[in-house]
Amino acid sequence: MKTYLKIAKSVNDLRRFIKEIIDYSEYTIREVPLTSQDSWGIIDGILSHKSKGFFQVTGLEEQGDSQIQQLILYQPQSALTGLIIHKLEDDIFVLLQARVEPGNTGIIQYGPTIQSTPANYLKLHGGKATSYISYFTGFEDGANLITHSMQHDLGKRYFQKSKTHHYIEVDSLIDTDENMIWASLRDISSLCHEDNLVNADLRSLLSVFNWDSLTNKQFNNPADVDSIFLPSVRSKKYKLTKLEKLRNWKLDQIGISPLGSEKDYVRMFEFCCRNREVSKWTQPLYCVHGRGLVQLVVKEENNDYYFLVSIAEECGISTNYAFYPTYFAYPGEDQNAIVGCHILSEMIQCDEGGRFYQNDSLYQLLKPTNNFNKNNTQIWVSIAQLKGLLSASNICSFQLRCISSMILPILNPSLA
Repeated sequence: MKTYLKIAKSVNDLRRFIKEIIDYSEYTIREVPLTSQDSWGIIDGILSHKSKGFFQVTGLEEQGDSQIQQLILYQPQSALTGLIIHKLEDDIFVLLQARVEPGNTGIIQYGPTIQSTPANYLKLHGGKATSYISYFTGFEDGANLITHSMQHDLGKRYFQKSKTHHYIEVDSLIDTDENMIWASLRDISSLCHEDNLVNADLRSLLSVFNWDSLTNKQFNNPADVDSIFLPSVRSKKYKLTKLEKLRNWKLDQIGISPLGSEKDYVRMFEFCCRNREVSKWTQPLYCVHGRGLVQLVVKEENNDYYFLVSIAEECGISTNYAFYPTYFAYPGEDQNAIVGCHILSEMIQCDEGGRFYQNDSLYQLLKPTNNFNKNNTQIWVSIAQLKGLLSASNICSFQLRCISSMILPILNPSLA
């Protein structure tokens, strides 16, 4: 496929482009035994790539209580995610990537302009360079960094991992590589209500940025985070441990297998795709039985919107606490769904396909009824307060950022 300027004129154009890339990619995936390949193995007690780059699979336990253990991914290097943006008349256009990932539900989802770990953009894999990386790592004429922030990754799946969100504005629409396309922000926003079509990193980037700031219209500017209730410090601390010390999982020829009632495990997969940095590789993917659930309660009062967020701690986040949706349960966890609400909208989204194999969660926006009651770990926040939380570094959870992509026109009325 040639490099030229591709612009989606409608949502249907975006759907057609996904199908074209699926056909072109010649995607295949198959599970393989851990012992059938030599790129990954047990190094210093953890599952790691021979380069010691990319990510590692290890154990985690609570300090002072080794009875509390789990599997976790360790990737201390911050992932680089970002959007290239161009304002064209009254519209905002974003450069999207139709991204093939081994663990995606549906093979391909739209991702941000760049979604890369240092191991990828430094080419530890020996493959092609990451497209558009120069816009995010140095000066490019006609490009300007608008803002950036650091954001928590999945707090129960990763140990103290954050990713950077960068927003680059360019003077003109730049040429598109084979799996890239320009799309209007309004069309992208409408896709955010569809199942597994917009990936989690793109959802996060869309939610964190104040899109109204790019227009001449003044709406709800982000509130100062200090104006919002802040909880006390967390009480628990955690440490990494070798896989061999985990009581509820075992290493075997096929990967990391659960014992007893545990639902998460790790398997090796061989992946082929002609339009990635390398066309063929083998890697582990985190697997789990069962679908997760994420719910955000939204109410309209006095012609304004309010959102019920929860304050909690997680074993993998680097801060004392974070803000979450009203309710969340990871894939594989027991669920206690909210009662006393009506469903306003819902969609299904898998966790990042580069690390997880079809780990889907159901995301729901809910409207409270007279029977609904909040608990003491939850607070109502206004549009301005939610935008303030989202724009701050390492204070909002992955789940809250992801579900906030479903309310972009509420957060940014210029999109309505």
